[in-house]
Formats: sequence, C-alpha cells, structure tokens
Amino acid sequence: MKIKNILEKIKKVDWQYLVSRKERLLFISFTNHSYNYFSKLTGISWRPKFALRSPDLGYFLSTKELDKLYSIFLKGGIKIFLNLRRSLIFYVKSFDKIAQKIEKTNCSNLTQRQLISLLNEYIQAALRAHCFLDPMPIADRAISQKIIELLPLTSTEEKQRVLNVLIFPSKENAHLKEKRSFYNLVKLYKTKDKNFDRLLTLHLRNFAWIGARWYHWENSWQKKDILIRLKDFLKAGKNPVCELKNLERIKKEKVDAARKLMKILHIDRFSQLYKLIQVAREYIFLKLWRTDILYRAGFRARNLFYEIAKRANFPKDGVVYLTFKEILVMARTKKWPISSKMLRERKIFYAGLLLNNQYLILAGNKWKRKLISIFQSQQKQLKQIQGDIASAGRAKGVVKIVYDVSDLNKVKQGDILVAVMTFPPFVPAMEKASAFVTDEGGILCHAAIIAREMKKPCIIGTKIATKVLKDGDLVEVDANRGVVKILKS
Repeated sequence: MKIKNILEKIKKVDWQYLVSRKERLLFISFTNHSYNYFSKLTGISWRPKFALRSPDLGYFLSTKELDKLYSIFLKGGIKIFLNLRRSLIFYVKSFDKIAQKIEKTNCSNLTQRQLISLLNEYIQAALRAHCFLDPMPIADRAISQKIIELLPLTSTEEKQRVLNVLIFPSKENAHLKEKRSFYNLVKLYKTKDKNFDRLLTLHLRNFAWIGARWYHWENSWQKKDILIRLKDFLKAGKNPVCELKNLERIKKEKVDAARKLMKILHIDRFSQLYKLIQVAREYIFLKLWRTDILYRAGFRARNLFYEIAKRANFPKDGVVYLTFKEILVMARTKKWPISSKMLRERKIFYAGLLLNNQYLILAGNKWKRKLISIFQSQQKQLKQIQGDIASAGRAKGVVKIVYDVSDLNKVKQGDILVAVMTFPPFVPAMEKASAFVTDEGGILCHAAIIAREMKKPCIIGTKIATKVLKDGDLVEVDANRGVVKILKS
C-alpha cells in the first residue's frame, strides 16, 4: 500500500486517544493481533478494525468502536462484568504460568523444533491474554457509570467523590507489595542483619521486572539500583517502620471510609448497587494486575527470544523491535527477518497500525513526521487538561517530563513532575517536586500512594499529560478539581 493511500485512510478514522505508553514493538504486535480472540473467549461481540500504537504518539482506537463496546457493557448488566472478570483472570493467569515455565527452561539446550514449539506456546497464550487490554478500561468506565446512576445523591460532583471512596479495593497490587518488601529490606540493612543479602536477592527475583515494564528488559532492576534507592531513603531521614505503619494506616482509612459511607447511604448488601461496587473494586485491582502480568511475562520469557536471536546472529537488543510473527520466521529460518536498515529505522520510530483489519508497521523519521502532524497537532493546542484526583491540593511550578530514571536529575525543587506512571526509583525526584501529574493510574497506583504519603497534590489518569505538556512549561496543578492549567508555554 502506498504512503499516500495509508495516510488518507488514517485521516478518515475517528481516532480516540487512550493513553501513552513506551511499549516496545514486540509487545504492541501482540495487542494489535489479539482482537479476534476477545469475542471467542468472552462471548462479547466486539472486534475493532482500527488501532494505532506508538511510544512516540500514544495509543488510539476508533471512537465509534469504543462507543460500541461501552454500549454493550452498559446494556449487559452485572452478568457481563462477572463473565469478563472470570475470563480475564483465567487467560492472564494461564499466560503467567507459561512465562514461568519458560523462565525455568534453559533455552540454549533446546533443539530448534523445541524452541519453535515453546515460542508458539508463548504466542498463543500472549494473544489470549492481550485481548483484555483495551476492553478493561471501557468496562471499568461502564461500571462506574452504573454506580453513579444508582447512588442516592443529587450532585454529580458529590457522586464522583463518593464513588472514589466506595470502590477503593482491599487487594494489594505488586507495587504495594514491593514497597513492603523494600521497607523490610531497609530494616535489615540498618541492623546489619546477616539475612540482608539473601532477602535482597529474593526481592530482585520477585520485583526486578518492575523496572523492565513495556518490554524494556535492559532496565530491569539490579542490586546496585536497590542499594542506591535504599541509601537515598535513609539519607532523607525516613524510618522503614514508620513507612510500613503509614501504608497500613492509609489502607485502613480508605477501607473504613468506604464502610462508613455504605452505612450512611444505606446500601444494602443484597442490592444491585452493592454488587456493582464489589465488582468495581476488583476491576480497579485487575486493571493494573493484568498489565503487570503481561509485562512480567515478557521479562520472564526474554531468554527464549534472546536464544532465537543468537541462533540467527541477530542483535540481542533488536528482538524487541520485531513483531512476534517476525520472531517466529527467525526461529524457523535462523535468518534475519528484517534488514539492518529497517532495524535502524525502527529504533528511531515505530508505530503498529491496524487499518481495516490490515496490520502494518510504520517506521523511520519519514513516518514519524507524517504521523505526528496528524495525531499531535490538536493536543498541542490545549491550554488545560483534566484527570482524576489522587491527592488534593494546589501547586504552581515548571514541568519536568520523566519517562525513566535517566530523566530524574531534571527535577528540581518545586517542579511539577509529569510522567506516564511513576515507580519506586522516582521517589527521590518526587520528594523535590511540588506536585505530580500522570497519564495513567488509579487510586492504588504508585503516584497516588506516594502523593498521599507526602501530602502533595496529584492528578492521575489524564491520558495526555506527557503529550500536551513539555519541559519548561509553567503550569498550575489544581488537584481539588483535577485540572492542570498551562500558564506559560
């Protein structure tokens, strides 16, 4: 298909921006090929024909197709949410098991046939698990809408505030578990406990993948990363025992607040509203759980991909710039599936495009310029953005965009830290910042938890903060209303 024809077709799609993630092409290829599994696994008749994913542009789907899915969820009642939850848990867990199996396998000892068989097993499980990525936020929005409609309140603003309290989940995600593990490590380090090295190894075994989200396997946490973070923690005068108690206090406060509200609003345990609230709580947990499992699975299986690349003499760091179909070709032929020129272009820019069910990879500076002109022009004209309130308050400061640890030194005292999501290594920079703004996140995300601990304003789930804002912008963060206003660009 000619470039002009592709661009014309892209412009005709009613694109809706979803989120910004720095996912590698290998991960993206699984998601864009997974849609035809969704209907088979859930019984929900939905299969989008259009999708565009790029770490430079963001993720886009057709507004019409998203609205169709939203309508299906609204009409389906609680049964559709329970069925979706059951399917999601089963297929994501199945994928995790296969990834664990691969992690325990010495791939260098496998024959080529065994290697291909294992790869096929991973691919099939990945496609089934990935098909739940895009529908889940739409289902979450539909559940929230149903709860808001049933709440015995008149003010929409009050309903939204009450909703955020009621649906606080009791389950802990991997990032909260990592914080607990880290604080316990600090306790051992301070007392020079002989078990410190053993537990540090265990900590890395369980949580090193957090640094490698989005298939950035080279960024997985190492021993030195934890030690630096540990020393920064102690240098800041923090006490691990106090921090552990603080985690418990925040959780108890949220759970107690939800319980009290249920009584005040007379929400009966057998009512439709109560059942929806319970499902919404689990969905908030599952939204992050599913992405964590998908990213962790790739990290666990990385040696399988590395072994395939090694036997084809393909650069180890290049496998994440391939699609899973190209890796399958490489496994079967032991030859490079793309040219060295194409690999260089993909390292500059790539986008996975699903266009009327046809899948294309657009790479290089030429495509970067053309697609930016289409997808980013409107966003750059915005003067304010909106998100969800994670921690109330107001702050004014200079924007610093943080994508990974290499950007942390940019953040100075009083700056506004803007990120796709925040992670534990971001904490030293978060201590300097006067407020946090993120593209993604829910009430249990890392940024929300840290903001409440530090009592700093925080707005999460803006979707577009890292695209609209840029380093040096002067902004006002009004986390009482969930609004970020650009004062000077």
